[in-house]
Amino acid sequence: MISSPTADKMRRSRQTDCQVFTVLFSSMTRFSLRTLLIATAVIAVLMAFPIRRAIDQKRGREWVASQSGHVSFSCKYNALTNEWDHNASPNAPGWLIDAVGIDFFDTVDTVVLDNMEVTDLSPITDLYSLRQLAIHIEIDDKLNFAPLAELPNLELVYLDYTDISAERLAELRDLLPNVRVDATNHPPPD
Repeated sequence: MISSPTADKMRRSRQTDCQVFTVLFSSMTRFSLRTLLIATAVIAVLMAFPIRRAIDQKRGREWVASQSGHVSFSCKYNALTNEWDHNASPNAPGWLIDAVGIDFFDTVDTVVLDNMEVTDLSPITDLYSLRQLAIHIEIDDKLNFAPLAELPNLELVYLDYTDISAERLAELRDLLPNVRVDATNHPPPD
């Protein structure tokens, strides 16, 4: 093969073009891989909060079920009209709720404990969005109400058939100053 200066120049030019392309491609690939890793980490962190909340809420709902209690979800309560719509459902397709669980799409609004003596309220703190708690059954005389103070959205605690003493009720009202605490065996506070 006879090489001419023009052919050598063209060959070198092609090699240089290939080298430039390789350098550009490898730096682009490095940047893209780094971007992919960062994006994946950001998405993982952003998804961790709702997933953790759903897992905690499910654990709280399971505790309520173990107490033979009942839960109502936020989608069934209309805050504007202050009314319950028991036919309402979350704003998600039914197949998706069935696949991943309702805890990813709605929060527990109300808990009613009415079948077993209540001896411990600490598991209820897994229901971060709880707005109302009703206890319609006996409570342990040494029941610690302090976990209720950890619920930021709690508005109402209703005690019925609990035989709670006036002193314990006053302590509960002091513990939860921004929560309406009603008991059927005691008059409401002034």
